[in-house]
Amino acid sequence: MQNKHMAAERSYRRFEAPSRFASAVEHAWITRDPVGFREVSLPDGRGLVLVVAGPSAWVSDPLTGTARDEGTSVRGPALRVEVREVTGAAVRLGLQLAPSGLSRLWAARPVPRTSMDAATLLGADVVLAVQEALVQGDDARALATVWAALDRLPRHDSDEADRLCEALRFAESQRGLVRSADLAREAGVSLGELHRWCVHLLGVEPSQWLSAVRFSAFVREAIGPGRLRAEDVLAAVRWYSQAGYNAREVERFTGITPAILRRLIDRLDAFLADRPESLFV
Repeated sequence: MQNKHMAAERSYRRFEAPSRFASAVEHAWITRDPVGFREVSLPDGRGLVLVVAGPSAWVSDPLTGTARDEGTSVRGPALRVEVREVTGAAVRLGLQLAPSGLSRLWAARPVPRTSMDAATLLGADVVLAVQEALVQGDDARALATVWAALDRLPRHDSDEADRLCEALRFAESQRGLVRSADLAREAGVSLGELHRWCVHLLGVEPSQWLSAVRFSAFVREAIGPGRLRAEDVLAAVRWYSQAGYNAREVERFTGITPAILRRLIDRLDAFLADRPESLFV
């Protein structure tokens, strides 16, 4: 007899963005989940354009206890660990933005985790057409519709954004284990100018972005690629917390202080105890 999880296998497809969008969109993806699911979203310092056909996700921040409904939307850079839960079958198309991607596509300053309806960016008719294509299983048409909508948007590229992104790529190659001063040197600007660029183009301070990248790299190194089960993330951070590293090393390596790391463990543990995984599969 076939295992329930095998019968309800998730479909994930990744697509390269057309070269004309390379500075704004890193890649696109489409997922199909025949049953509900729960996963952890890492703070990777990037924004997202999301079109959903099916139930919205309920996204919770275990550290603060806040939660929000995540449907078809555009959001700013991810800076915190969040748990995403969906109780039924859904199809989702996402555009993984470059760090400065939202500011290049949208004139307003990005705000971390603050979202707006994707129709504001793409147009309501485009969102409806993409949802219909996804439901019909026509991924090529869904993507072509999105790329055509982006083609109609005015672009806000700049030399500042290009130089900043080069510096951010360097930081990511080092798992975020650099200082803001190192970013400034890579970009060829003063620390004050780097701070202004980050706030204006990313919506976050350099230290916030680096902390997010460090934590994401730390978890991925422990668990590997693919969908992140909340239980696996909890086990990884708990093991590291109990390993006895000094406070400076913990913050340098994970991007957060030992106190926040312990609080994340406690809150995530309580969250999972209160909401067993069986509710979502």
